[in-house]
Amino acid sequence: MVSSPACWRIVAPFTGWTGTASTDTRWDDMRNLCSALLAATLAACSPAPQAPTANEATPAGTPAPVIPAPRPTLGTITLDPVGEAATGVLKGELRCAFLSEQGVLLFAAAGDADPASHATAVVARAGTPVALRADATGGFDAMRQGGGFAGGGLRISLTRGADRATGHEGSSHAATLSIEGAGMAPAAIDGIWECGP
Repeated sequence: MVSSPACWRIVAPFTGWTGTASTDTRWDDMRNLCSALLAATLAACSPAPQAPTANEATPAGTPAPVIPAPRPTLGTITLDPVGEAATGVLKGELRCAFLSEQGVLLFAAAGDADPASHATAVVARAGTPVALRADATGGFDAMRQGGGFAGGGLRISLTRGADRATGHEGSSHAATLSIEGAGMAPAAIDGIWECGP
């Protein structure tokens, strides 16, 4: 219980009460008011309830929060320069080559004049030649237009762009080589697509 002198000093200026506990009949009202003020003060100063820590067990029947596993980062597909030895896997008498903007040979293809034949191609990954085959028949004429090739777990698409002037009887075009492979981020390389006899 709050002592009467302490409570009188706090409450009296607001109530206009000037008596004492022995002379005023409002003593019971004053005592109740002081008790309520003390309870409110203590409640306001009490710390807020804290959230459970990670070490506290989850109550039975409550599902634990699901935290998704991190997704693996896919490595980007890279191609090595195609060397002369790698072009030995090509079958066809007429050739095309994709060179990067820096002039590096990254994709070589060969095809015959026979429209029922598939062109062949080669790229190099980690120093190893990867043989590819054109998705569609059409021989050399289809190969000159670009198109799709697949093999060795890779899918390569060559998109031919604007015509470029050449100093030879073949053709030259701006082009983009797009590469896809399982478990790897796709890549696209801008360069030049040249074809000739």
